[in-house]
Amino acid sequence: MTKPRRLIATGAFALAATGAAVVGTVVTAPVASAAVAPGDYTFTTVNFGIPSASPASVQNGVLTLFSPLGPLNYQIIDVPGGGFIDSGQGQRYYLGGENFFGPFLIGNNTLTPR
Repeated sequence: MTKPRRLIATGAFALAATGAAVVGTVVTAPVASAAVAPGDYTFTTVNFGIPSASPASVQNGVLTLFSPLGPLNYQIIDVPGGGFIDSGQGQRYYLGGENFFGPFLIGNNTLTPR
Protein backbone atom coordinates (compact mmCIF):
# COMPACT_ATOMS: atom_id res chain seq x y z
CA MET A 1 0.00 0.00 0.00
CA THR A 2 1.38 3.43 -0.86
CA LYS A 3 2.09 5.93 1.89
CA PRO A 4 -0.89 8.28 1.13
CA ARG A 5 -3.30 5.32 1.01
CA ARG A 6 -1.93 3.93 4.27
CA LEU A 7 -2.31 7.36 5.89
CA ILE A 8 -5.92 7.64 4.70
CA ALA A 9 -6.71 4.08 5.82
CA THR A 10 -5.18 4.70 9.25
CA GLY A 11 -7.12 7.95 9.64
CA ALA A 12 -10.38 6.32 8.58
CA PHE A 13 -9.84 3.45 11.02
CA ALA A 14 -9.08 5.86 13.89
CA LEU A 15 -12.19 7.91 13.09
CA ALA A 16 -14.38 4.80 12.94
CA ALA A 17 -12.96 3.45 16.22
CA THR A 18 -13.53 6.80 17.96
CA GLY A 19 -17.09 7.00 16.64
CA ALA A 20 -17.81 3.45 17.76
CA ALA A 21 -16.44 4.20 21.22
CA VAL A 22 -18.63 7.30 21.59
CA VAL A 23 -21.74 5.53 20.30
CA GLY A 24 -21.00 2.49 22.47
CA THR A 25 -20.64 4.71 25.54
CA VAL A 26 -23.97 6.42 24.89
CA VAL A 27 -25.86 3.25 24.01
CA THR A 28 -24.52 1.08 26.82
CA ALA A 29 -25.50 3.11 29.87
CA PRO A 30 -24.21 1.42 32.99
CA VAL A 31 -26.33 -0.85 35.12
CA ALA A 32 -26.72 0.70 38.56
CA SER A 33 -28.98 0.18 41.50
CA ALA A 34 -31.24 3.06 42.43
CA ALA A 35 -32.42 1.20 45.52
CA VAL A 36 -30.01 2.88 47.93
CA ALA A 37 -30.82 2.25 51.57
CA PRO A 38 -31.09 5.38 53.72
CA GLY A 39 -27.96 6.02 55.73
CA ASP A 40 -24.49 7.51 55.82
CA TYR A 41 -22.01 6.87 53.01
CA THR A 42 -18.71 7.93 51.50
CA PHE A 43 -19.15 9.05 47.88
CA THR A 44 -15.92 8.47 45.95
CA THR A 45 -15.39 9.59 42.36
CA VAL A 46 -12.55 9.41 39.88
CA ASN A 47 -13.05 11.94 37.07
CA PHE A 48 -10.37 12.44 34.41
CA GLY A 49 -8.10 10.28 36.61
CA ILE A 50 -8.45 12.59 39.63
CA PRO A 51 -9.86 10.90 42.77
CA SER A 52 -12.21 12.68 45.16
CA ALA A 53 -14.17 11.55 48.21
CA SER A 54 -16.73 13.21 50.46
CA PRO A 55 -19.09 12.16 53.23
CA ALA A 56 -22.63 11.63 51.98
CA SER A 57 -26.08 10.74 53.23
CA VAL A 58 -29.14 9.24 51.54
CA GLN A 59 -32.61 10.10 52.87
CA ASN A 60 -35.94 9.90 51.01
CA GLY A 61 -34.31 9.40 47.59
CA VAL A 62 -31.98 12.39 48.00
CA LEU A 63 -28.20 12.07 48.01
CA THR A 64 -26.59 14.81 50.13
CA LEU A 65 -22.87 15.40 49.63
CA PHE A 66 -21.10 17.26 52.43
CA SER A 67 -18.57 19.44 50.61
CA PRO A 68 -16.28 22.20 51.95
CA LEU A 69 -18.78 24.67 50.43
CA GLY A 70 -21.68 23.16 52.37
CA PRO A 71 -24.19 20.38 51.70
CA LEU A 72 -25.17 19.66 48.10
CA ASN A 73 -28.49 17.84 47.54
CA TYR A 74 -29.16 15.68 44.49
CA GLN A 75 -32.42 13.88 43.76
CA ILE A 76 -31.77 10.24 42.83
CA ILE A 77 -33.47 9.75 39.45
CA ASP A 78 -34.81 6.22 38.95
CA VAL A 79 -34.49 4.70 35.50
CA PRO A 80 -35.03 1.10 34.35
CA GLY A 81 -32.08 -0.90 35.59
CA GLY A 82 -30.69 1.74 37.94
CA GLY A 83 -30.54 5.36 38.93
CA PHE A 84 -28.35 8.44 38.67
CA ILE A 85 -27.85 11.93 39.96
CA ASP A 86 -27.53 14.92 37.64
CA SER A 87 -25.16 17.72 38.66
CA GLY A 88 -27.15 20.22 36.59
CA GLN A 89 -23.93 21.12 34.75
CA GLY A 90 -23.98 18.35 32.17
CA GLN A 91 -22.60 15.62 34.43
CA ARG A 92 -24.48 12.44 35.33
CA TYR A 93 -23.30 10.04 37.99
CA TYR A 94 -24.78 6.54 37.66
CA LEU A 95 -24.72 5.37 41.27
CA GLY A 96 -22.07 2.75 41.83
CA GLY A 97 -21.08 3.01 38.18
CA GLU A 98 -19.83 5.45 35.59
CA ASN A 99 -19.73 9.25 35.35
CA PHE A 100 -20.62 11.04 32.13
CA PHE A 101 -20.17 14.59 30.88
CA GLY A 102 -22.75 14.78 28.13
CA PRO A 103 -22.19 11.62 26.06
CA PHE A 104 -18.57 11.18 27.20
CA LEU A 105 -17.42 8.75 29.88
CA ILE A 106 -15.19 10.70 32.29
CA GLY A 107 -14.84 8.38 35.28
CA ASN A 108 -16.56 6.22 37.84
CA ASN A 109 -17.94 6.39 41.37
CA THR A 110 -18.70 4.31 44.43
CA LEU A 111 -21.12 4.82 47.29
CA THR A 112 -19.71 3.01 50.34
CA PRO A 113 -21.66 2.65 53.62
CA ARG A 114 -19.96 4.25 56.65
